[in-house]
Amino acid sequence: MSPPALLFDLDGTLVDSAMGIAVALSVVAAARGGGSIGPDRVRPLVSRGVVELVAGALGPLAGDSAADVHAFRAALAEVSADPGVIFPGVVSALEQFGGMGMPMAVVTNKPEHLARRLLRDLGLTAYFQAIVGGDTLAIAKPDPAPLRHALAAIGGHSCEALMIGDSAVDAQAAAAAGLPFVLYEGGYGAGECAGHDVAHRFSSFEALIEVIERSSKTRAA
Repeated sequence: MSPPALLFDLDGTLVDSAMGIAVALSVVAAARGGGSIGPDRVRPLVSRGVVELVAGALGPLAGDSAADVHAFRAALAEVSADPGVIFPGVVSALEQFGGMGMPMAVVTNKPEHLARRLLRDLGLTAYFQAIVGGDTLAIAKPDPAPLRHALAAIGGHSCEALMIGDSAVDAQAAAAAGLPFVLYEGGYGAGECAGHDVAHRFSSFEALIEVIERSSKTRAA
């Protein structure tokens, strides 16, 4: 039996990107006479999509949503990535999964060029055979199309794949694609997943290794 394919969300799952997002939003706020925006203000908003993220973080400084998102993404493209944003244990887990022959992809709603830049700057690109962003296709998560696109790109099949994420958006996309959903409880949107189908939960990437190994043994049996 072939090893399972692993699909990972990015922000709040592999990386704590709230600091960089907060820096970019602070740039936008400062240009409008506002003060800095901290990561604690950002984290609860990340899983809700970029429009709500930007509007919620900017508050009374928000204007036209399309212009605000454009300004935010332009500022984010200039923010340098800090390797410290990688969640503890991620690199070791990815190395182990790769050594076990598991094909892996990132499926995020972040624009593909920003996702690729972040992964490149953090030295994570080589672990993934595909990177699917929110604009790679005409539609993003929670639609299942990005997950199916990623599976096709890495040669995986829905009967042998897992979606690993931290939000209700990830849970909904996994369910729509017919994939088991594995919830990272240390992410941004774990509290929103009540009522969604969660096959496994983990609070550290050491625990995720155990989850994947256990899942693989169950499939083999």
